[in-house]
Amino acid sequence: MVTSPQTTNVPSVAWKNAVIVGLGATGFSVARYLFGRGMQVTVVDAQPNPPLAMQLAKIAPGIDIRTGEDDVNNLRSADVLILSPGVSFDHPTVRKAQDIGIEIVGDIELFARAVTAPVIGITGSNGKSTVTQWLAVLLRVAGHKVLVGGNIGPPALDLLANEPPECYVLECSSFQLESTQSLCLRAGAILNVTPDHLDRYVDLTAYQAAKWRIAKGSQTLVINRQDPFLVQQAANYSGALVTFGLDAPPGPNDLGMVRANGDDWLTRGDERLISATEISLIGRHNLANALAAMALALEFTRLTSQELCSGLRAFDGLPHRCEVVGDWRGIRWINDSKGTNVGATIAALEGLDRPVVLIAGGQAKTSDFSGLSSALSKRATHLVVFGQDAKRIARSVDASIGVTQVEQLAQAVDVAAGEAHMGDVILFSPACASYDQFDNFEHRGDVFRQLVKERHA
Repeated sequence: MVTSPQTTNVPSVAWKNAVIVGLGATGFSVARYLFGRGMQVTVVDAQPNPPLAMQLAKIAPGIDIRTGEDDVNNLRSADVLILSPGVSFDHPTVRKAQDIGIEIVGDIELFARAVTAPVIGITGSNGKSTVTQWLAVLLRVAGHKVLVGGNIGPPALDLLANEPPECYVLECSSFQLESTQSLCLRAGAILNVTPDHLDRYVDLTAYQAAKWRIAKGSQTLVINRQDPFLVQQAANYSGALVTFGLDAPPGPNDLGMVRANGDDWLTRGDERLISATEISLIGRHNLANALAAMALALEFTRLTSQELCSGLRAFDGLPHRCEVVGDWRGIRWINDSKGTNVGATIAALEGLDRPVVLIAGGQAKTSDFSGLSSALSKRATHLVVFGQDAKRIARSVDASIGVTQVEQLAQAVDVAAGEAHMGDVILFSPACASYDQFDNFEHRGDVFRQLVKERHA
């Protein structure tokens, strides 16, 4: 049985000295949180000049900040090691801590030990941010006070500085779940699990196991019944389970979709809730996201059909996620820069009902792009690849469509514009990370938007 969240805001009575590995936004948040509770804190970061180092030294002058190194020799004085999400358990300092028996946690674990209000957690390879924000809109439209954070927005510990809401909604990455043991959730969701971050995990099984960790502390687990891995795991799951999918719901509490009177309808059990045509977000994967958000909302509170529909209509989506940049000369341009893995790009392609010219490329997270080939053969007329791993993607694609390889995104935009015809969609969904040419996926998406708008100014 899942226990209630702990009510203390002290991380652990036994901790006095903490070492934090990584000084990004999460490491900064953890350092400020622990320092404010009287702990001795050491922060290490391999970067010579982490952007947040000076700010941390100013607000917490007693913290020992070590830059240009990420190995700690005097670990024996530490009671706990806190990992930033980008730091893996293979890190030398983490291995040393494991060898001498030091507790290893992440910021979500600290949050779990301090939180006093109900929490809903969301993970998955794709769609996490959309479902997290859509759920928050659903609950707020119904009059509930909600705070959102974790892998999106403020780090989880920063949320604790506010007056407790009626509900916290956390986006949880696989990296965060690795170092979390005691997160108790009113409801937890796993949206999908497709290959991702295989540059960090030893294999797909290890990545899947990290995602499934959210099930351990969930009073109710919400899963996608059309995801093969999740269906397999659910067969041996003994807790309360609610499913969603783009098919008819198998049970009265499950969410799904049925065809009636010429329209697709989002339903709960036998109850039709809203026509799919009223969802403004592009793509069938966003209908699945809507179903997941509704399933989670209904596990937290009673909502009328009217409240659900109002919340669904009120959400316009997030930037860089199948975002329509504009329509020019009968061609629609879509920015899906957040499509950083093959599964995300496949979902974006399958959600479109017009011929597609796809722009993809960047820094690959996997060596296997074969799954993309089938989706391209069904939807795409041409593929334009750019960036560090353009050649790898091009080699994986079925020869039935044309492929053009270029170096830069600006060139890719020019080629795509020349290949598209009236009625087509030019979809920018890279299936790769952005770090070969851009700061992050947001920067990449902003550049794409600007390039498109400059073409049509």
